[in-house]
Amino acid sequence: MRIILALGALAIVGLSGCVEDPYGYGYGPGSAYGGGSYSGGYGAPDPSARANYGEEYLSSGFDDDPRTVSLTSGGELDAASLGGDCVGMISRAPDFQLTYDAGDLPLTFGVSSYEDATLVINGPDGRWYCDDDSGGGTDPEVTFNRPQSGVYDIWVGAYDGESGDADLFITERR
Repeated sequence: MRIILALGALAIVGLSGCVEDPYGYGYGPGSAYGGGSYSGGYGAPDPSARANYGEEYLSSGFDDDPRTVSLTSGGELDAASLGGDCVGMISRAPDFQLTYDAGDLPLTFGVSSYEDATLVINGPDGRWYCDDDSGGGTDPEVTFNRPQSGVYDIWVGAYDGESGDADLFITERR
């Protein structure tokens, strides 16, 4: 059974409660949608803040795929405040910011960590995309099957609040 809801754009919600993107702009298998727009402020994640571990510009077909960023997961804010499937403790500022010039390839963000990590992404459309364990084991992964050009602000959270070393990867190969 599918129910069509207006969430600022057409979306289809299946029985599992996960949003499916009928146009293929968002997430594919192994990804989750966390809710609508959230404008930041005190005690909230702030996409306009300078990224903790840097920023990069990539164009579709980029070399050195996958691109990897080493960082520390976690922070002082509860991602559950964003709603939907968002979980884990994240920092106020994004951990990494990607400005992406889209092409025809899917774009996947994932995390590899010994700790139970989560992933929170504020996409170019202003929506929040979140995942906990779709990358295998306790690793998160979010795939944009038809990614949009623009800024992706990325947070790597700690599910149980235990920060740890993590590698964020960005790839078009999955």
